[in-house]
Amino acid sequence: MKAIYKFRKLVFIFILSLVFLSDSYGQGNKPKKGPPSWAPAHGYRANSRHIYFPEQNIYYDVQKSIYISLSGDNWQVSVNLPSIFSGIDMSIAVKVELDLSTDTPQKYNSEHLVKYKGNAHSNKDHPKNKPKKGKNKKN
Repeated sequence: MKAIYKFRKLVFIFILSLVFLSDSYGQGNKPKKGPPSWAPAHGYRANSRHIYFPEQNIYYDVQKSIYISLSGDNWQVSVNLPSIFSGIDMSIAVKVELDLSTDTPQKYNSEHLVKYKGNAHSNKDHPKNKPKKGKNKKN
């Protein structure tokens, strides 16, 4: 009787450990949901539908998780950042939150180009890009 009880207990523990192991391995294979790292969920998702990058002239649709970019004379939609911008650190790129309830923010691109031209300054003033002051100053 004790042997059957121990056997059942071991089988239960084995099955339980398999369930937990398969769940932890399965989570590593699931695609990451939510906004990119440069668009924190507590900020952009709650307040805006689109993010406009004036320096690159591209849009990011927060709800659909897609980029809208100009390619030649046509607007392209992609789930990935266009490869031409792959070397850009989007976390420090200039961003403008747009409060537009539309699937096509690019319809207003001519207005955005004019309105946010002043925001499309280089990031030389960004804290990460400012030169650090040395300890040895000339008098």
